[in-house]
Amino acid sequence: MPSTGISVPVEKALVMSEQQQQTVEQQHAERQQAELQESVEIYRDLEALSSRDWQLWSICALVIVVIATGLAAFVVPNLVWTSLRTDPRYVPQLFLGLIALIILFNVYILEQKREVNRTRAQLLRELMESAKAKETALVDPLTGVFNRRYMEEIFPREISKASRSGSDLSLIILDVDGFKDINTKFGHFGGDQYLRDVATLLKKTFRGSDTVLRLGGDEFLIILPETSNKQAVRAAERLSWETRWWNQAGHAKYELSFSSGVATYRKGMDMKEVLDKADKDMYRVKIERQATRPAAESQAWMLEDPGQSAVRSSRKKDVQ
Repeated sequence: MPSTGISVPVEKALVMSEQQQQTVEQQHAERQQAELQESVEIYRDLEALSSRDWQLWSICALVIVVIATGLAAFVVPNLVWTSLRTDPRYVPQLFLGLIALIILFNVYILEQKREVNRTRAQLLRELMESAKAKETALVDPLTGVFNRRYMEEIFPREISKASRSGSDLSLIILDVDGFKDINTKFGHFGGDQYLRDVATLLKKTFRGSDTVLRLGGDEFLIILPETSNKQAVRAAERLSWETRWWNQAGHAKYELSFSSGVATYRKGMDMKEVLDKADKDMYRVKIERQATRPAAESQAWMLEDPGQSAVRSSRKKDVQ
């Protein structure tokens, strides 16, 4: 980060040249197509197993009918063939043969059924592993919130939904203040814990219908569907108060501090335009605050509540 404390704009991380953007979109589409094809193949195999079940039961029913007919022919020959005569001495042997045939057939059916069940269980495991792998690929391993790849999936869908229904769609971009200093003072492990604490606070503050993402580095994004600009501003203010309470509770040796920018989707805008708008709003607020307050006081001003500020001003007057 530059010495001013302002991080590299999100635009440098997200806004690419048209050719690069097309390449990323093509790779993303290919990944989705491969995942979809894998799921389709598994479902086809499951359907084939169901068809195999029906085949086994059909064979079983046919064999039962044939055996029943044969038994009827020998036991009550007059019902089948009036001219058929069987030596009574061979009847026990015929029955034993039929019983052996039935036993062998049932062993075959049971073995085939077990094989079908094993194959079905394996396919279901593969399906669950595929779904888990996809979910893992969309989640940031450090913070446990969604990552940029998921943003590339869900944000266009939310824009399309808002465009079709005419509903509101807003987002909040967050940039951690002085994260380089946090890493310097507490080390990279401390910096990682700092980001985890930020993510936990964001998940606690925002609604279940909102989507919290980590864009990368020390930048986060919250997508708020069906939320107007005024409501998004209030949500950002609520986050500010939650941050102050977290810091006052003394959960860690450091205090959380970040700047935010709000933007609302307007019909005809694309993802890049909405992100740019929120990004510019965030840096406008950050620059204004840096310009009106010394860097050391800026962070403290953002964290303390109005009551604490008044107490500090009163103490300064007493000292004077």
